[in-house]
Order: sequence, then structure tokens, then C-alpha cells
Amino acid sequence: MPVRVKVELKSTKSGRLVESIALLNTGFTSDELDVHIPKDLAEKLDLWPPPAGSSLEVLETAGGEVMGCWIKEALRLRVVESDRSSKDLLCNALVSPLEREVLLSDAVIEELEIEILSPRTGLWRFKGEEKTRRSAII
Repeated sequence: MPVRVKVELKSTKSGRLVESIALLNTGFTSDELDVHIPKDLAEKLDLWPPPAGSSLEVLETAGGEVMGCWIKEALRLRVVESDRSSKDLLCNALVSPLEREVLLSDAVIEELEIEILSPRTGLWRFKGEEKTRRSAII
């Protein structure tokens, strides 16, 4: 079971808030705080159709190149657990009509101070805590 976490995503454009489950994807490398979101979730956040200032980008994926929409500083994101939440991050959104789940880049994972303990069994924790957490269920 890969590591997934419960997140709150808030659009900086409309203020709309959506809860979702996000996959921690260390293969999604980025120098910026990028979050890949499916088109249907972007619609709920009023980020689709793409707002002014967004750009069309070629995204390199495990399945090859796909086109996606990049929206700078489009989201406020935080991980939400029953006993605590992460800090709030300002993130860029990458919207793809092909992706089916929220993907957090390596930069976002690190900034959220998440430590992946066991990627196969879905165990993780926040940096500095002793508590071992289980992957969120889709």
C-alpha cells in the first residue's frame, strides 16, 4: 500500500475548500511546491477551466509526456490527521485531464516534514514525532 495522506486543498483564486486523499510521490520531482490534481478536483476548486495567468506545460510522467495546465500559487494545502495538522503551504497546481488522484511532489513532502517509514506498507510520520501513522484509505 503506497503512502497516502488526507489533505485540505483551498483555492487561492475562489476560496473553495476541498478535502481529498493525496499520494506521496517521491518520483514526482520538483524544485517548487507543486501539487498534481485531477481535472474534476480542479473544477471543484474553480481552477478549471484554467484561470488567467495559467500556462500549458508538457509534463513528463512514467507513462510518457502529457499536456497539463500549470497554475502558480493556486492552492493552500495542509495534511489533516485526527490529532494534528501540518503547516499550511502555498502550492502551484498542475492540472491534468488524465490523472485520477492528487499527487504531492518531493518538494511538498519535504516541506510538510513528512517522513516515509515504509512505502510498501504505507507507514509514515511527521518529522520529530514518535507516532507511526498509517496510509489514508481511498
